[in-house]
Amino acid sequence: MWLLAAGIALAALAVGLLYRYLDWKADRRWAPHEPGQVIVSFEDGVTDDERERMIRMAGCTVMDSNVHLGTYTLKSSRKMRKVLEHFNSMQGIHYAEPNFLYQATLMPDDPFFPEYQYGPQVIQAPEAWNVTVSRPEVVIAILDTGVQAGHPDLAPKLAAGYNFVENNDMPTDRNGHGTHVAGIAAAATDNGLGIAGIAPATRLLPVKVLGDNGTGNLNQVANGIVYAVNRGAQIINLSLGSSASAVTLQNAVRFAADRGVLLVGAAGNNGVSVPNYPAAYAEVLAVASTTEQDVRSSFSNYGLWVDVAAPGDRILSTYLGGNYAYLSGTSMAAPHVSGVAALLVAQGRNQAQARAAIQQTADPVPGTGEWWVYGRVNAARAVRFQAAEAQKE
Repeated sequence: MWLLAAGIALAALAVGLLYRYLDWKADRRWAPHEPGQVIVSFEDGVTDDERERMIRMAGCTVMDSNVHLGTYTLKSSRKMRKVLEHFNSMQGIHYAEPNFLYQATLMPDDPFFPEYQYGPQVIQAPEAWNVTVSRPEVVIAILDTGVQAGHPDLAPKLAAGYNFVENNDMPTDRNGHGTHVAGIAAAATDNGLGIAGIAPATRLLPVKVLGDNGTGNLNQVANGIVYAVNRGAQIINLSLGSSASAVTLQNAVRFAADRGVLLVGAAGNNGVSVPNYPAAYAEVLAVASTTEQDVRSSFSNYGLWVDVAAPGDRILSTYLGGNYAYLSGTSMAAPHVSGVAALLVAQGRNQAQARAAIQQTADPVPGTGEWWVYGRVNAARAVRFQAAEAQKE
């Protein structure tokens, strides 16, 4: 009889915990949140020693606490799913939930936005910013000719990078291409200066793999990819390429992809259907160029090996000497997509989820299904698609 009563009590407890978990899962689980951070409230009567033991058992460390609310903000390297399941299955826990994000709405006051920048308007970046402007913990590696460190629209965003052309820690840009690409992806926004980047709160990791003439070799590019991964970049922008495929390059791309990094590559500027590498590798999100009229740029490579398109014709962005300039190319289209990817990563999405959101929400502009597979990228639809999909999981 005693065993039966104990069994019934345990079953009731299990059912109660299950309902609590399912209610939380259905309502709040995958809304945007700080990756790896949970907020936990312990029930009255839990001792300090018991609390420390439960935190340790969950693989967490204390970041902060609020005595007035009785909460502990915890950091964990484990998957959010595992951490929350662990806490919500324990006795002595009042509740555990992700450290959700809340964003203010904004419209940049940058003087060249929106009159001179059609790219963010076309892909509906301002609408996406009402959901997220990304976060400084999200890093886009710019593998290019370097980035001008002193540009006022970029300086606050730059992490210390590397120069694989001259083998030093000074990824100085003397060409202008890399600085231009960096600004499109993540120039500081709403700062009263210049232009608006697609992911304005994101940090940039400059990795110089192309010389001052805009050319680099296989070794430099492959080393740059590996370096960016090891430095923690979640996104690698590759506004470079060749029609020559190489095993070393493909292995570097796989090294990054296998570690959860999203790679974005320019489709090339020859106006042909011949694949451009590394963009044509399956692990890379290949980007063609469109004009302000939402048609394929005449110079853009094309074909069903290309995933999406983005504005790349006469794009205004940051340039040498603290200036701004118009450039065209699939090199300009790719960082639009890298910026959107950074918005999605800031929502807590992984590589596959971010890639799917970009592809599945692209607008079916003329040429879709012929020049590229999915359409022209749409930032607003992408960030909302992620939120909608999250509620389904």
